[in-house]
Amino acid sequence: MPPRRLDAELVLRSKSGSRTVKARDFFNGPFSTALQPTEILSEIRIPAARPQTGGAYLKLERKVGDFATVAVAVHLEMDDGKVGNAGIGLTAVGPQNVKAERAEAALRGARLDDASIKKAAVLAAEAAEPKADHRGSVEYKRNVVRVFTERGLKRAYERARGGG
Repeated sequence: MPPRRLDAELVLRSKSGSRTVKARDFFNGPFSTALQPTEILSEIRIPAARPQTGGAYLKLERKVGDFATVAVAVHLEMDDGKVGNAGIGLTAVGPQNVKAERAEAALRGARLDDASIKKAAVLAAEAAEPKADHRGSVEYKRNVVRVFTERGLKRAYERARGGG
């Protein structure tokens, strides 16, 4: 199965009309979007999930509601016991959100087992570009990405199989 993005769309409206922007093109960087000063976000269009689809989001924060120290989002579409499509997004570990494309590619067509999960988690950690700060070192944050990717893949797989 070829890679498929969720391709969510955002509808932006102003007095002069409306325009549609792909979600992946909406965020320009931290606190910066494609939204113009005269526009409001009026609608988000997310395609319906396919059967055997699951997702997970894991966030490390100092306290509830705080900005993430590290966060990992995982989306899986299973196809006849193998990964048909995978999405892995990382936040707070780079100047912008990071799409772990090599990890996603490694999963496509694979059976989801301990070996494929570990490989994808290592590739996701390599995709991270964290900076050391008072919340942790570069090595610590990359390790959290690895651990969260493993957990997220297992949770998303369970949900794709109907296990909630």
